Amino acid sequence: MPECIQKIFLRNGQLLESTLFDESFLTEPHYIYEVFRVINGIPLFIEDHLERLKQTVALSGLPAELVPADFEQQVTNLIGANALQEGNIKVVVLLSDKDQEAAFLIYIMEHQYPSASEFENGVALALHYGVRENPNAKVMDVGLRSNTNQVKKKQLVYETLLVDKDHCITEGSRSNVFFVRGDELITPPLADVLPGVTRKHVMKLCGDLNIPLKEEKVHEDGLGQMDAVFITGTSRKVLPAFRIDEWLYPPDHPIVRQLQAAFNQEVENYLLSKKA
Repeated sequence: MPECIQKIFLRNGQLLESTLFDESFLTEPHYIYEVFRVINGIPLFIEDHLERLKQTVALSGLPAELVPADFEQQVTNLIGANALQEGNIKVVVLLSDKDQEAAFLIYIMEHQYPSASEFENGVALALHYGVRENPNAKVMDVGLRSNTNQVKKKQLVYETLLVDKDHCITEGSRSNVFFVRGDELITPPLADVLPGVTRKHVMKLCGDLNIPLKEEKVHEDGLGQMDAVFITGTSRKVLPAFRIDEWLYPPDHPIVRQLQAAFNQEVENYLLSKKA
């Protein structure tokens, strides 16, 4: 499957045929990127993703001008050019070097959304020892991504949870993670994770629903004390887990289901606000 799908992509604001797309950057060890979802032709939570993209550029010590001022209009142009109703859009920032010029790419990528069965029955997760160097920045770590993909394939799991040198769980390779313990929700501290857009909305919903929430480190030895687990992400929304390695969890825990429904409603409300 090619990296860029559909007919048209954007390079430095210019609409181009996908036959001109150069995906050689995928072999670079690191690159800045962002991914967001399009539903009914509307880029979901686009303002949050733009904010995180700007934050990543700043944390990488790069000039803010790398992100074009008309970013949202460019996204609209891409959606229109491809008549896109459903899918994922990826943004990549490439810096100039001796082999390539600087480029700001926006294109439609392949997506894989959880099935109805996975949302209902949960997914299997596995632990993997490794972390991203700059967790608050959305920078692709090609080596780590390759390793986690191998773990998922070998162990037949949906996602891997990264574990740091202190044996504490930080985040998923492509997601954030939340744990239910008693009547409270726990998620690893922001300093240790990517500030996920779905994570941000779930945390806000906890306040709206009066669900106690703590940001604290979760040691792998404490997994047996958790009552439920779910992961969040652009493609995953709120997705329950039924297993982490040998630890089993009920996917239909009331707090998980409450947040799952609340987040789905949040998405619907956002889409309705953009149609108004």
